[in-house]
Amino acid sequence: MKKVFFICLLISLVSCKNVSENSDTAIALDTAAIVIDTMSNYVPTIAKNNEWKYDTSEDKMTSNITKFASITSNESLSLDFPYDGINMGTLQLRKKNGALNIMVLIDKGQISSDYDDQNVKVRFDDDKAITFSYSKSADNSSDLIFIDNVTKFLSKLKKSKKTLIGLPLYQNGTQILEFKTENLKW
Repeated sequence: MKKVFFICLLISLVSCKNVSENSDTAIALDTAAIVIDTMSNYVPTIAKNNEWKYDTSEDKMTSNITKFASITSNESLSLDFPYDGINMGTLQLRKKNGALNIMVLIDKGQISSDYDDQNVKVRFDDDKAITFSYSKSADNSSDLIFIDNVTKFLSKLKKSKKTLIGLPLYQNGTQILEFKTENLKW
């Protein structure tokens, strides 16, 4: 679908251009071919300067403050239909009523949850990958997991510049989300 869109866009651009020389047309068509070829292996990326974003929210009934820190993955997941397209991951820390939660969310898709094996591999910088168990959300959302052993995870996260999380995705295998996690202020 993306490839067809870009082909149509490029053809319309080339045909709308008032070209006086054949060489200009050949260059435009060569450029179009390069863009189309590149699109076949296209994985959308986001700016490399991802930074932690901090926020708070107040419960109007209790006046309790919930604190958040979140960061978006460096690259999109590559999922099949109906979850194809740009699909970023988010690593989020939440402190609510004194309890810390560490969550991994994806824009769309389903994180696999096998009752016997709810684990993800996490690699902090160049260290050896560590297995962390996870829990599903209370409402059974399939695009969100809660990392268990938050103390160990947070300790490693605070020291890391880069964090890789291998997520098991329904009918799409395990895919790696990479986060630029340096400078966390938590």
